[in-house]
Amino acid sequence: MNLIFLMLSLLTFVAMGSDANLFVLWNIAPIILVAIVFNITVFKGFLKSSAFHMIVGTILLHSYFHSVMYFDIGKAATGSSTSALVYIYFPIYSVFFGGVVYLLSKSMKWVWVKVRNLTSDCGLPSS
Repeated sequence: MNLIFLMLSLLTFVAMGSDANLFVLWNIAPIILVAIVFNITVFKGFLKSSAFHMIVGTILLHSYFHSVMYFDIGKAATGSSTSALVYIYFPIYSVFFGGVVYLLSKSMKWVWVKVRNLTSDCGLPSS
């Protein structure tokens, strides 16, 4: 998984013009954050982990955004003189989106446990 983080960081670096500066590091910051979360989290049931869902959500949004801007899909990059401002705010949106996915995953797990416990208390067959 660390190889995926490294490749995504390098692709972001290339998509932003291969110019090493703090602005590129700012846009790679969400990937660095999810790499840290991945490396410090002990996963029990990898696909059932809310931290894993947060990592996947952040990576997918990051990939989608930089693909749209790099390939100028729908004139996202050239359609407006202020389109580059999104590079300033995108890392914040990406981390926020990952947090929302994490909370949504946790709440869905909590509801599932409650519903499963209710069905087992009522004598209904549980799955």
